[in-house]
Amino acid sequence: MFKAPKVMLLIAPTRAFDRGLLQGIARYANEYGPWTFYREPPHYQAIDWKRKVSNRLRTGQVDAIIMREPERIDEIIQYRIPGICAPVTRQTIKGFINVTIDNDAVGRLGAEHLIQCGFRHFAYCGFQGIYWSARRGEAFEQSIRQAGHPCHVYRPPASKGVHGLWEREEPLLVDWLKSLPKPVGIMTCNDDRSQHVLDACHAAQIHVPGEIAIIGVDNDEFICRLANPPLSSICLNPEKLGYQAAQWLDHVMRDKTTSETVIVGGPTHVIARSSTNILLVEDKDIAEALRFIREHADRPLQVDEVAEAIAVSRRTLQDRFTRAVGRSIHSHILRERVNRITEMLVETDLPVAQIADRLSFSSPKQLDRVFVRFQGVSPTVYRSRYCVKRQKES
Repeated sequence: MFKAPKVMLLIAPTRAFDRGLLQGIARYANEYGPWTFYREPPHYQAIDWKRKVSNRLRTGQVDAIIMREPERIDEIIQYRIPGICAPVTRQTIKGFINVTIDNDAVGRLGAEHLIQCGFRHFAYCGFQGIYWSARRGEAFEQSIRQAGHPCHVYRPPASKGVHGLWEREEPLLVDWLKSLPKPVGIMTCNDDRSQHVLDACHAAQIHVPGEIAIIGVDNDEFICRLANPPLSSICLNPEKLGYQAAQWLDHVMRDKTTSETVIVGGPTHVIARSSTNILLVEDKDIAEALRFIREHADRPLQVDEVAEAIAVSRRTLQDRFTRAVGRSIHSHILRERVNRITEMLVETDLPVAQIADRLSFSSPKQLDRVFVRFQGVSPTVYRSRYCVKRQKES
């Protein structure tokens, strides 16, 4: 007789990444389970919750654990219970299926987005003592410096908690923002930090995005859409990671094998909202050309069309565009087209052939060639790498 595994959840669905991770785990459990989950009750019912957790773990009442990085992590490790962990302060947790992100790729994507907006001044704002925040910042700074620009980094004050006391930190962040050269593009470690930067900008009466543009990570729509202005963010795909981690955990629970491994996910694309909706190009004709290309990226564009739209000769436009943007008009058109393909691969279930049709490619093979040129893999491989395959609901 099948006995449903008992799985303890020590991860709260309060952030987009954690919710996505749990959604992927739940999807796998629904397809191949069932699993019985023990989760933390609401705060008004959480009487003796920590004591009950310790008792269940110590007495072997659970088969696995799924967690972020609780305060008593070292105690939990000693119980040798298999599980999934998404570390915060450390790169990995020994003995667990570790779920992590390619933070270098996240930092590079943030830098690329702000550089494409035309900024020449850049800064990074993260949290102290968090591994992934530091890695994203280092990769961002390296990418900016490789592009020939300086990068300012905010050094948050020491605090006991992960996020510290915002009331104490806000004046320090305001002073830092005031000290930055303007206009400046700021990448933050996640959307929570973007909200902090935006709040400090409001307090300092600094215009966003005119003086400071902000891009975060996670695409937490509750944060990004409720912000004023709405916040741009780098999308991850934690649901895919959760699904893959649940597969590993299932094997571990069934076969009683070692559970120590690392599952790495990467950023998929940028959701550009008002906080980075700016093109800082001194040449107004080039700014208009960039805007025209972005607005018409759902169809093939010719360089002559762009030149005609802004009433500048093709040769003149080519020369000025390359000097201002650092790439040819044709290359930039293809980049914008690939961005549209990426969005549709990640955010829809449309077959590649339909995406090719909607974006007016002559054939799926042509779309494949363009996509591979910029992303290094085919659209099918990209989708399988970053997206959970959806099954039709019964």
